[in-house]
Amino acid sequence: MAFRHLNELPLGDKVFRIEVASEDDREVTLTLTGWREGNSANPVASGKLRLPVEDVASLRIALNRALRALAIVADVSEPIPDRDVLRELYPGHGAPWVPQHEEELVRRFHEGETIARIAARYGRTPDSVRTKLRELGHDPRRPEYCPPDGCLSWSRYASPTLLGAASNE
Repeated sequence: MAFRHLNELPLGDKVFRIEVASEDDREVTLTLTGWREGNSANPVASGKLRLPVEDVASLRIALNRALRALAIVADVSEPIPDRDVLRELYPGHGAPWVPQHEEELVRRFHEGETIARIAARYGRTPDSVRTKLRELGHDPRRPEYCPPDGCLSWSRYASPTLLGAASNE
């Protein structure tokens, strides 16, 4: 099935055109072009990528990051929102915490489960888990809340010697 999708995105004094097209069901062509407003004859950035249709879904995150990089290279200061990428990586991103998950979060943390594992379990970012723990009064940066084998987030703030000294007392 042939298709063509065209999107122009104005960013500052520049415009970026993103075109995704296919003449058949086997290959997709992604064309990126950027130019200064009113001067489309002189591109500041351009490129073309051809890829098999079956690889498109798995490359969505990489392609989104490539678009952000193109904006940076073209000296555009406005960031492109990455919400869709975060939701793909962390399905729970932006969703409210439910009381049952809050209770399990605290229990798992105090049982020594790592922040990274807890985040993966709930489809959240590690920062989201740390923030929720702090909101619930269990600050992962405080040594009294660290599991016996250490607390990864706390280790950024205190040396292993201090952590060892605190757990030996």
